[in-house]
Amino acid sequence: MTPVRFLIADDAATRLGIRMALGDEVAVCAEAQTAGEAIRAAMREQPEVCLVGRDIPGDGLAAVRGICRAAPRAAVAVLAHAPNVDDLLDAVRSGAVGYVPGALNEARLRKVVAAVLAGEAVVPRSMMLELLLELRAGGSLMTAREAQVLGLVRRGHNTAAIASRLGITPVTVRRHVSDLVRKLGVENRGALVDVAERGGRWARAGERG
Repeated sequence: MTPVRFLIADDAATRLGIRMALGDEVAVCAEAQTAGEAIRAAMREQPEVCLVGRDIPGDGLAAVRGICRAAPRAAVAVLAHAPNVDDLLDAVRSGAVGYVPGALNEARLRKVVAAVLAGEAVVPRSMMLELLLELRAGGSLMTAREAQVLGLVRRGHNTAAIASRLGITPVTVRRHVSDLVRKLGVENRGALVDVAERGGRWARAGERG
């Protein structure tokens, strides 16, 4: 079987660790240290899978966007240091099919690669709800902040508590809630809770699958 062609864009230590973990199962056709290098390598090599560090010089998400244009058949996964919902949504909007926060050990990396190659999205379970709610909004996509507000509404937080947790004013929270009511096509805040609860059940079902 022909090895899968990989592009790895991250710092030297991370690239070495990935190569060692995957061994002969993949063919690393290119490596890059910066976003610009990654985009040029993707255009030249047309890899099947790209693993892109979120914090590479030139911006990891800029690299994702450029790679998706240069090598449209490549599956791109973002490697991030820590979970961040705003960052996840930005990565998906940029074209990534995977978002992998935290340290990567060999077993976890192999699972990520297998999922990407199988055409599956790779998203942390704890962040699945926000992504589902983003998709639920259809043609009028909610913003990352609105997804955060809706998640807190689902967990029973009132306006003041949401404002405190997110560092925004209660007026801003109420505006986000009003926008969510409009975008999700529901009647009021109470109906938003029901929508959010359904999203939570979808996420939990996905965890069991």
